Amino acid sequence: MELRDLDISIITPFYVQGKGNVNGKLISALDRLKKCIFHLPNSPSVNIISITNKITILSNLKNIMALEEQQRFAVYSPGQARNNAISYTSAKMIFIIDADLICSPTLREQLQDQSEACFLLGPHAFDMYPCLYLTKEETERFDGDFQGCLESFLRGENHRVEGIALASSCLLMNREWFLQLGGFDEQFVGHGGEDLELIDRLTRHYPIGPRPDDYALNIKAQHPGDYQGFRRYFSYYALPHLFAGRFLVHQWHPRPLTHPYHKRRANNDQLLEQMLARSEAERGPLKGPVVPCNDLGGELPDFREWMIRLQEEAGYPVSEYPGLLRWQEGVQRKRPLWRKLRKLYLNPRAFFRDMFKPTSR
Repeated sequence: MELRDLDISIITPFYVQGKGNVNGKLISALDRLKKCIFHLPNSPSVNIISITNKITILSNLKNIMALEEQQRFAVYSPGQARNNAISYTSAKMIFIIDADLICSPTLREQLQDQSEACFLLGPHAFDMYPCLYLTKEETERFDGDFQGCLESFLRGENHRVEGIALASSCLLMNREWFLQLGGFDEQFVGHGGEDLELIDRLTRHYPIGPRPDDYALNIKAQHPGDYQGFRRYFSYYALPHLFAGRFLVHQWHPRPLTHPYHKRRANNDQLLEQMLARSEAERGPLKGPVVPCNDLGGELPDFREWMIRLQEEAGYPVSEYPGLLRWQEGVQRKRPLWRKLRKLYLNPRAFFRDMFKPTSR
């Protein structure tokens, strides 16, 4: 096979609960999907697959293959949706993104080259791309200024970007290896957990370095400099893509407090923690050989020092761009009451724990 002919399937599930256009929900979600598709590669070797419960609507969109979703659970399972879509395609490589994400021009232009490089490294290799989370206001006015949003966040501002995820579900990988691993674990139903659990298995077979003692910790942080546990470990794979311009932005959208999909987050977090805390004996045998990732020579440098070095080598001195470590001096932290109440309702354990951790989000 000629590498220039390497085929890629982009997997983008689209699910909207309810009938009709309740409060404009369907139209808003469809608008986000259209922006997502518009910024994806348009190439004969790339096909976009969206598995959806709105098959009639998506069948009318250009440059996309719509598959009808058949969910087995009362609450939507994104892992099951992705598994179903990936089982349909025969592409050598798969790129998984959510319908509310937009690829940067650099990632769009380099996706084919990234796929070929990943393919040549062998089936165990994968890439994971960071995501910037746009504010509501920036989402409404976003005009494709990816670089401006990145620099605003790196300056420690929060009026355009409210956060970042270095360890994200935006994964580029070998389809056959994904299937051999067993795909997404469908024990995760509703929001969260299934992507991080898959990344855990991917990294076990393609370790970038030894796992730290605190690996199983599931503690979120506003700034990557405060990452702990598996999020810090996963970030060794993702951070270089950020400074190379290969990242995505997340379009803000409401997340109803009482929605069954979002209410599952706390249960999924607990399930993830239990799974990551298992011993090797409890996990059972690996699905195949362990092939080290040599990006860092097999040794993990101190994370904060490494992050600062990469940033400054990319032309962003920390004195002017402290955003990966902290907010800029004078920036008002956005902690609206509704967000605190939301966290108390969905995950009271994390709410009370984070009361004593000012760096946590």
